[in-house]
Amino acid sequence: MKRKFMCIMLILTFALNLSACGKSQENVNSSENGSSIDAPQSEEDNTSEKTGSESSDNNKSNPQNSDTDKNTMDVGTVNGSAFSGKVSGCYYADGNRIIVAADKLYLYDTGKSETIASADIFLNELCVQPYSDGYFIVGEENISGSTGSFATAQSSNGIKGYLLNKDFVVKNTISFRGLLNDDSVLQMASVTISQDGKQIAFGGLQGLYLYDTSSQKVHTILNYSENGRANNMEIVTMDSLAFTGDKTLTYVGMGISSNGGDGVSVYGTVSTDNASLSITQKADYEVDVEEVQKGGNLLVMPQSFNKNNGTLLMLDTASNTEKKITFSGSSEGKDGVFCSEQGKYVATSILGEASVTINIYDTASGNVIHTETVKDNNSTYFQRVPQILILDESGTCIVVLGRGISEVSTLITTFGFKG
Repeated sequence: MKRKFMCIMLILTFALNLSACGKSQENVNSSENGSSIDAPQSEEDNTSEKTGSESSDNNKSNPQNSDTDKNTMDVGTVNGSAFSGKVSGCYYADGNRIIVAADKLYLYDTGKSETIASADIFLNELCVQPYSDGYFIVGEENISGSTGSFATAQSSNGIKGYLLNKDFVVKNTISFRGLLNDDSVLQMASVTISQDGKQIAFGGLQGLYLYDTSSQKVHTILNYSENGRANNMEIVTMDSLAFTGDKTLTYVGMGISSNGGDGVSVYGTVSTDNASLSITQKADYEVDVEEVQKGGNLLVMPQSFNKNNGTLLMLDTASNTEKKITFSGSSEGKDGVFCSEQGKYVATSILGEASVTINIYDTASGNVIHTETVKDNNSTYFQRVPQILILDESGTCIVVLGRGISEVSTLITTFGFKG
């Protein structure tokens, strides 16, 4: 009887130990990759599937597991309850900080999971360019009663810029519509600020211009029809601009051959001093000029949707050398390509019926270093290309879904990766 009792006790002890080990392993699997923003995971989600919703407050800072990445700080998080109104986008600020557009603009620290400051700036679309003394925010001006469409903003309001200091206080406002008498600014991507904040370059329909932030005066760098020629090509538009030095601009735009023909995508450099111009045409690669991005010294030029073949052209502006990445799939890139703040990584998104898969590539090696899947029961989130930010220092990826869809709340998810 005593031996039988001991056998029963041993069996029970063994079973309890198995149960405890199973629960411990579940806890490791659910937390090692990052943080699920604002809504708990469903039971069917695995470690690479994160779900979030702007309206919930279930968003806690989740330090990254030391086995996942020993070389970076804690993974950042984005708490949707920190903002009022629907989030319409997130943008790089500096380091672990981002700028979030909702009912106003918020300066947000992803490491501390808190809002630092806000500014009453309202734009239909915008881009953020950090510089040495603060942030340059440029976008399509919004007025009461506007539909928010590109055509309405361009015809009625035009492009507007705001210079903010590091404390997120507006120091200067620039209406680009009023700077030119006989030309107009094309789009917000054709406006860029120098790193010292002293100059703003912008492209119009007829030429390229430079604005001095101190004197508030404008002068013409080049007129496309007069001196916009090089390498048997002529500039038609400069749609995306970025300073690569205080006196040098890199651009991506459209050009035509001196012999005539259709317009093609081109890129090159131009000096703000003497308008010295270079023009490079890629006959086998059509750049989507509205999706050009700059991270550190890297200029990332995604392909046009209808010409996508699973490759990505990049330009190292420091060495003026080209590089191409070949993605894992031949159609990868058509659902969005996203450059990290410092240019160390690029991400692609692959949309499914109820999920989006994100591949993160190292730009130096061209290899995939992380793959993550974000799921949600509402398939509406995956009917449009998401917005993706990658914070190099902390190894944090931020995925924003539904920002341009009025029928749903914006969904924000973060996860960590090892660089």
